[in-house]
Amino acid sequence: MIVILFDQSTESRYLQCFNGLGDLFNSDSLWPFTEVKPTASLRIGILPLFEKWKHALDAVVLYDCLDNSLSIDEQIALSPYEAEELYFVSVNVIPNESFLEKLISLSKGQYLKSGNDLLALRADFDEPSKVRVAHIPFDETLIRVRFIEDLYLHVGPEIIRDFEILTKHFSGALYSESNTVIGDQLYIGNFVEMECVTLNTKTGPIYIEEGAVVMEGANLRGPLYIGKHAVVKMGTTIYGNVSIGECAVVGGEIANSSIGDFSAKGHYGYLGCSVIGDWCNLGAGTTNSNLKNNLSPVELYDYLSKGLRDTGLMKCGLYMGDFSRSGIQSAFNTGTVIGTGCMLALTDFYPKFVPSFTWLYGDIKEAYQLQKFISDLEVVFLSKNKRLDKRLIERIIEINQSTFKN
Repeated sequence: MIVILFDQSTESRYLQCFNGLGDLFNSDSLWPFTEVKPTASLRIGILPLFEKWKHALDAVVLYDCLDNSLSIDEQIALSPYEAEELYFVSVNVIPNESFLEKLISLSKGQYLKSGNDLLALRADFDEPSKVRVAHIPFDETLIRVRFIEDLYLHVGPEIIRDFEILTKHFSGALYSESNTVIGDQLYIGNFVEMECVTLNTKTGPIYIEEGAVVMEGANLRGPLYIGKHAVVKMGTTIYGNVSIGECAVVGGEIANSSIGDFSAKGHYGYLGCSVIGDWCNLGAGTTNSNLKNNLSPVELYDYLSKGLRDTGLMKCGLYMGDFSRSGIQSAFNTGTVIGTGCMLALTDFYPKFVPSFTWLYGDIKEAYQLQKFISDLEVVFLSKNKRLDKRLIERIIEINQSTFKN
């Protein structure tokens, strides 16, 4: 079985046969988080979307990504799995039991729709252009990641669901007696360093990956995910519904938020109802608001409409794209969207929207010079023993040129 996670930009001769049968998901609605990486690699809870599909089905899962120069059709042709079972699934769908049942029951040429949204289809590997298409409605409950606020709203429930999947054969966590553990929904990987920490798993499971360091005095409530080699600093307070990426460093107060790989919020300050991309840094004292004083619904900048969109939510915090950095004592107002690769150093509240590759300091706003940005980013990567990939650089250049084309 082969499952291809697709969106509006996916090019495939199989997908072309279903043109006009429904709307395809546009990943631009998740900018800035999908500016330089595919939707399929976004982590929601513990697992990224493509990993959720790998665990849901015994299948090869394919998607467009910078790490693979092959087209989707070339990947299909090279797959060792049976191509007769060839399925396309909208990349923003989080699999559940009812959807999986409908998906597997599809015959060649049948497709699932919700309203006018094309959710999934089964293609004919041998003769894609001759397949007779048939519509199957899907009106059951289904979680789809449509907007950037969904990346924090589903963190808690998805940690709970992923925890159940990943710990089916786990017998129980081993930890030092200096720690206080409430409840039994705790997973601790190998080589985790943790002493004098309070962990409350009655509010939801806590999953700590291998090599993580949780320092003394941290107070943790589930649902919570702490990634590989992440560091939770002394006295950190995490209120739950929080996902912390690989090699990330966190401190202060955190609630209802997702923090990307290699990002740092290492000092005091509050982060709530927020999404922080990969390789970001929040300077000491950085704090965000997530609630308006008049309790009115929060509006967020929307890349598709190029204007503000009413989320209908009372709480929305900071949304910061990959490679962006804020100076000490930074203050972000309710519902602030920061693009990719921004350098921020203001002592007042930041604007509600800051375009990618913007440098703000004092009273000055200017473009972050591309070559300087790339050279700075190379230094950041080297500091973590990583190399800046050529294809990522090409994508950064493409986004930069698109941002400043006018």
